[in-house]
Amino acid sequence: MSGISTATFDMLDAYERLQDRPDGTRFPDYREEFCTDPFLWKRHEPPAWAFELEWHEFQYSEISNPSRLNEIINSESPGLYVFYVRPERLIYNFPQFALYVGISNERGSCRPLRERLQDYLPGRIAQIVKRKNIERMLIHYYGALRVAYSLTERPSAELMELEKNLHGFIYPRYSRRDYPVDIKNQQKAFGKI
Repeated sequence: MSGISTATFDMLDAYERLQDRPDGTRFPDYREEFCTDPFLWKRHEPPAWAFELEWHEFQYSEISNPSRLNEIINSESPGLYVFYVRPERLIYNFPQFALYVGISNERGSCRPLRERLQDYLPGRIAQIVKRKNIERMLIHYYGALRVAYSLTERPSAELMELEKNLHGFIYPRYSRRDYPVDIKNQQKAFGKI
């Protein structure tokens, strides 16, 4: 239990309280909205190089401190990440749902991916609670949440464009700001999720 902060226990406790609720009261909290428009998939398909990236993943709840994250990602490279949920066992890759997409090295910051991912560690709860969408995602999915990531030396501008494409392509439920303009307009017209 060493290295687990009170904030981690608070987040885990909130997650476990949700899990312990009866089916009839849990259902509304876990009902999510996703956009599955094939036209948007075509319009916002990422560039070919994005499909060739090498991906890795880890279970979010197994990373309680920066040193553990540094063991997993032992590179100073920038990259991109996707928070997603899935059960332990899948049938032909189903079910799994992308919840949040992000990059490091935004606006040429040269920030390594592992440093960016440290912002989401339970020990940084003060930063997390300022972003209600992230706090909700972590509390609702703490035990089932995974992080897929890929390291890449692509320039910041290309990563920022890819992030926007990925928002349009996979419509991550808890992302808020980096959607393409056409999707932002639809969100305004039909109510932001």
